[in-house]
Formats: sequence, structure tokens, C-alpha cells
Amino acid sequence: MGAPILNSNSNSNYNPDWAQDSRKSRELLTKYAMAGKLFALLDPFFDGFAFEPNRKLELRDTDPHFYEIIAWDRVTYEAPRLVQVPLDGLSVLIDGLSTERWGVFVVSRYSLSELAEHLQRFVIARGPDQNPYFLRFHDASVLSVLLETWSEDARAKFFGPIDMFGLPDLEDMRIKMIESPLGARSRKPVRPEACLLDLESAQLEKCGAAIERDLVQVIYWHLRNYHAKVVQFIKRDQLEGRIAIAIERGRTYGFQTVSDLAGFSALMFELAPNFDEHPSFQRVLRDTGILPELKLRRLSQTISERDWREAMSLYNRQAWRDLEAVKKAG
Repeated sequence: MGAPILNSNSNSNYNPDWAQDSRKSRELLTKYAMAGKLFALLDPFFDGFAFEPNRKLELRDTDPHFYEIIAWDRVTYEAPRLVQVPLDGLSVLIDGLSTERWGVFVVSRYSLSELAEHLQRFVIARGPDQNPYFLRFHDASVLSVLLETWSEDARAKFFGPIDMFGLPDLEDMRIKMIESPLGARSRKPVRPEACLLDLESAQLEKCGAAIERDLVQVIYWHLRNYHAKVVQFIKRDQLEGRIAIAIERGRTYGFQTVSDLAGFSALMFELAPNFDEHPSFQRVLRDTGILPELKLRRLSQTISERDWREAMSLYNRQAWRDLEAVKKAG
């Protein structure tokens, strides 16, 4: 899934400063990739990037009970994979920003194994209730909040041997480069006993809100790129509002991953916002015996052409307005 095409001649939103910043970021990242200093933390849900060498971070904690507030709601947490980004892989990552929430860039002169050992120590953080929380630092929306709200000491510990992070911004497709607060001082790995960082309630709330905004952006670009015909006349703010409604509706059927929520949202726009009210669709979507990640595939396998047509014919032109009114009232 590729990034949106920016055309200065036909796009009234074209911003030369945006383009200049984008070029500068790409040039900087290219320089680090050529020097062997560019790495990336990849979200495990996106397994299409088979870069070598790489290291999967582990969950090293014996406490059997973990809180996952910092992850997406009800999503199964998995630790990220640290990869060294080859020069030809840089374009794959940058061009995939529009719909692939794949993770963040890491710049360091240390080796892959040394970086993995450092980041491994931060997989678990201490929450406001003193319980262990998974620290979803490979999510750009989360890391951006944490780096803005952590104390200077906590930021310095987290950076350790890292020179800078590159955080993809799905709002404008730029890479925001954040340098280490240690400046020119020698950067080195942090002592393990100093790596249990604290999370505050306000931070968790901001992280949750940032994740939701990011998810809407992912699906927004997916619809613009792959379902353009049905959303081309919908203004951005209205489309984003309807995507938020689709996400909420999809979660009532157990959908959790980006791909499933994007797929369900696409059906609401392609078929009808109330397509799921059709009895045949209800049987699959409400079936608790079917794993959520298999439901969309089951729909394509079991729903007849006649039922698909019936679902489209049930299109209620007032449905989006009704759903928007309900959300506003709620």
C-alpha cells in the first residue's frame, strides 16, 4: 500500500515547505542508511518487511499479569522487531507510511545487538498503580507523547546509545527527527536497574488518544488510495468522523487489528453503512465461535452474490447522518 501522490500542479494543498522538509528527512535517513547507522523498530503486526539482520525483542518479566492500556484497546501485545535498514529498504518504509503503521526509525552508531539489548530493557514500564505495563515505544504516536512528557532524566535514559529517533507523522507523511537530549556527550547503554521508567495516568490517556487519532489516519489514507471512488466527494473532516464511527462499530464485532478495522470500514463505504444489518452478515459477524481475525475472510467465503447485492440494496442514505447524530449525542 503506497503513499499518496503529491502533485504540485493539481493539488491545491501542496506546501513547498512540506516538500522541502520531506526531502531533507529522506536525504538525512539515506545518509545514515549508507553509513550503516539506520535501524527501525517494526510493529510485529506488519510482517511484510523481511530485513536482515534483525532482532526480535523479548518479553522478559515473570509477573503473569500485564496491563495493556498503552496498546490498542484489547489488542494482543507483541514486542517489536529491531532491524538494520538497507538503503533499498528505506524507500519501502517511507513509501509505506500512508497505510502501514510499521514503527519508527532509530539512528545510532552502535551495533544491532547492542541497540536491541538497550531497548529490551524498556519493554516493561511501571504504571501509575505500580503494576507492570507493556511500553509500546515502537508506535510513533505513543513515543511522541512519551518523549514530550517524560522528565529530562527519563528521556536521557531511554535514548542511551541512540542518536535520534525518526517518527512518521501520518498527518502530513513527514518524518519528524528527534535528537538525543545528551547532545555531544558520549552516549552509551544505561544500567539495567535504571531502565524501569514510570508512566503517569495523564501520559496513558494522551497515548490512548494519540493511538486512536493515528488509527483514523491509517484508514483514511487506505480509503483514499484503494477506495477512492466511494470517498472522493467526502471532505476530510467528515470522512475522518465517519471512519471513527466505523472503527467503533467494527470493534463491537471483535475486530482489533488495523487490517481488520480497515477492511470492515471499507465495507461500510463500499456496500452500505448498515450492510452488517443483513441477516447473512449478522450470522458471521455475531458468531463467537469464529476468531475475529477470520471473520472478514469468512464473509468472502460464505456470503452469496445474492446476499452481497441485497446488502447493497439496503443502503440507507440517512444511515451515516443517523450514526453521526448518535455519536454526537453519546
